Amino acid sequence: MDSDTAWDRYLEFEAALDNQGMELDFKPYFTEHAYADVEEASAEDLPYVKGMLAYPLYFDETYGHAEKGDVERRCLTVNGQTSRGDTGSLSIEFVQQNGLKMNDANMLFVDSLDELPGEAQCPEETRF
Repeated sequence: MDSDTAWDRYLEFEAALDNQGMELDFKPYFTEHAYADVEEASAEDLPYVKGMLAYPLYFDETYGHAEKGDVERRCLTVNGQTSRGDTGSLSIEFVQQNGLKMNDANMLFVDSLDELPGEAQCPEETRF
């Protein structure tokens, strides 16, 4: 869990999900703020909440990614096609808390590949 880049951390979480599925302990991958939804979820709601937070599983196919930031805060943008066939761009904020951890994210859906961002964006830059 000593990933140097946000993309490394994304791939690390993706591999852990592939290996353990929703039985995976999400806590090492999220800040306390982001993990609060998991902690507060009822047993009935937990599978849904974990599914919403399993961001590497959003895309069936990724078209590319870009990253920006510094040691304390990094933003990763991943473009791809969702399992529903939608084209989208996911912007994720990672912060340093004993390793890079996801703190915030925002998904944008677009009508064409031309509308996908070519550079990294932080989640707050994608909320209109």
